Amino acid sequence: MSTTTPAAGPGSTRLRATAILVVVVCLFATLLGRLWYLQGIEAGSLPVRQLAGQGILKVYIPAPRGEIFDRNGALLVGNRIEQVVTVERDALLSDPSLVGRLSALLGMPPGQVTAAVDNPQYTPYQPVPVAEGISSAVALAVQENQALLGSGVSVQAEPVPYYPHGPLAANILGYVSQITGSEYDQLKNVSCGAAVGPCYQANSQYGQAGVENTFENYLRGTPGVEELQVDSQGHVLGVVPGSYRPPVPGDDLVLSIDLQDQEAAETALAHGMAYARTQVDPASGHLYRAPAASMVVEDPRNGQILALATNPDYNPKDFIGGISYAKWDAYNNPVNHYPLLDRAISTGYAPGSTWKLITATASLRYGLRSPYTIYNDTGTYTIGGQVFHDNDNVALGPVDLQQAIAESSDTYFYSLGGQFYLQYDAGKNMTGPDPLQSVAMQYGLGDYSGIALPGESPGLVPSAQVVAKEHAQYPKAYPDGTWEPGFEVQEAIGQGQDLVTPLQLADAYATFANGGTLYVPQVALKVTSPGTNGAPGTKVIKNFAPQVKNHVTMPSAPDRAAMLQGFVGVTSSPQGTAYGAFAGAGFPLSRYPVGAKTGTAEVDVLCTTAKCPAGYVPWPQYKQDTSVFTSFAPAYHPRFVVDAVFEQSGYGASVAAPAVAQEYQTLFGLNHPAGATSGRGGPSTTSGRGH
Repeated sequence: MSTTTPAAGPGSTRLRATAILVVVVCLFATLLGRLWYLQGIEAGSLPVRQLAGQGILKVYIPAPRGEIFDRNGALLVGNRIEQVVTVERDALLSDPSLVGRLSALLGMPPGQVTAAVDNPQYTPYQPVPVAEGISSAVALAVQENQALLGSGVSVQAEPVPYYPHGPLAANILGYVSQITGSEYDQLKNVSCGAAVGPCYQANSQYGQAGVENTFENYLRGTPGVEELQVDSQGHVLGVVPGSYRPPVPGDDLVLSIDLQDQEAAETALAHGMAYARTQVDPASGHLYRAPAASMVVEDPRNGQILALATNPDYNPKDFIGGISYAKWDAYNNPVNHYPLLDRAISTGYAPGSTWKLITATASLRYGLRSPYTIYNDTGTYTIGGQVFHDNDNVALGPVDLQQAIAESSDTYFYSLGGQFYLQYDAGKNMTGPDPLQSVAMQYGLGDYSGIALPGESPGLVPSAQVVAKEHAQYPKAYPDGTWEPGFEVQEAIGQGQDLVTPLQLADAYATFANGGTLYVPQVALKVTSPGTNGAPGTKVIKNFAPQVKNHVTMPSAPDRAAMLQGFVGVTSSPQGTAYGAFAGAGFPLSRYPVGAKTGTAEVDVLCTTAKCPAGYVPWPQYKQDTSVFTSFAPAYHPRFVVDAVFEQSGYGASVAAPAVAQEYQTLFGLNHPAGATSGRGGPSTTSGRGH
């Protein structure tokens, strides 16, 4: 890739090491202030004596979390020091009027000050944070008014997460917030060593999503600890000499993500959604809604994820210090289309014609039809009294497999589904698992991919067993529990109940592109010692090697070559469904040939006034297709697999394909003139078909 972020050099390594040193020094300064208070004030006000009820209490000091980097050393999540006003509870008990003085000085309502001090998740022996991220002016005002406020009020330095690129890659990174009660109940006995004790306290920070959650045990660090001597009434007598152990920062995490590729993917999604919203849906006469989209960029040679984008997304900064009720409600409001949902891994979509990879592979593997057999596409296919129509009822005439893929002939693939039903499901000739379902599952569909991110959906590969189970559980919604020929025919073109996540779709095409190896998609490369990000001499705590999940038996070399030419024809043939987004838009296919498949998944949803998605105009029935596109390039020696899914955005060729073409501009380091749209001109006028 010609456009990459430079790897971290000695200068950047020294800078990060200095930053870690600053964090540790600030923590030491905070600790010294605390010790001065305990020994000089609290202990000095009490007689130092041995009491029968005297005991030892441990107080824990939070550790800075490990930092997170992209594959080239670009910082994605770091730490920075913020100033925090803290209050000793004893000070407030002895001087209740302190609330009013703090309120005036900090510009906070008195009730908010009291609520902060009374936070039950802080022990009576910890300074309680009242105002976080204060300005230098407020910090100076507190220090200048120390005599008025008393020694129980202080300004302390605390490390907090820092996101140099704002919300970029938030779905991958996740966010950190105070540990919940249920999480604490599960983790309170996790030990960080005999000298320290438990890793988590009731007020600890915890990774709640993304890699912050998955790699929590590396990123959390080891809390510091000091022992306090207290009497029977809980008054502090002093600090146990030699008991202090400083906090140890968490380990750093290096991701497989490329910052530039991720940024380009998020930009392509935003552009695609904006374009889709200007286009009229011919089925309803309304503009496309385009409420959400996602994109995956994967290296088919090893399963490493270079970009994983979803829109809408959120800002992890909103969770620092606790998210507000208003912001949390906004993130969970259906009108805003759930920004906390990572659609690249958590949402299953009807894949449309991108599923034809499965049907073509099964057809050739099971000898159903030669790739050179000519089939007459009349625009319709009939089986069991049901008539299935090609998209827009367009008849392509005589086609072979290569043409059927490039021009996306539904009728050709309908007929394959019908043949499978008649030869397998009707009990003729074939035994064992249904070929379509078997091949789909070998490609990783209908199962968790194993990516190291929480919240993944397994998708769904429909089968006779699935239909029977649905009927048994919901007989009114699914009145027919029998696997009918129409189910197999619809499955053959990615309609019906087929559900695939964008990540699963990328995995499947990566498997075809590399010749049959299905990898577990990889999002992390390594864990390194704190503050150095894998620079020379850095201790590598753990390397994450590529993992093979399965091997898919490909059709014979000539048969696979015919499939490959069909996928290449999607972008390079004038009759190809994505010709307008690539060759027609001037993409340099001679240098970087692209194998691809468009998909337009039909979505029919009953939408009445009483039952309609929030913010939508009620219609008796609305139908807005999902725009899907998947690809691999360079086609004959693939380095990248890129797919995109746009909800309620129309033809796959119109929105998803140009977004992927835009991503390839970055992946191949091509010049992309400002304002160019990579062929956003609606469905290909050459073929009249965009699925």
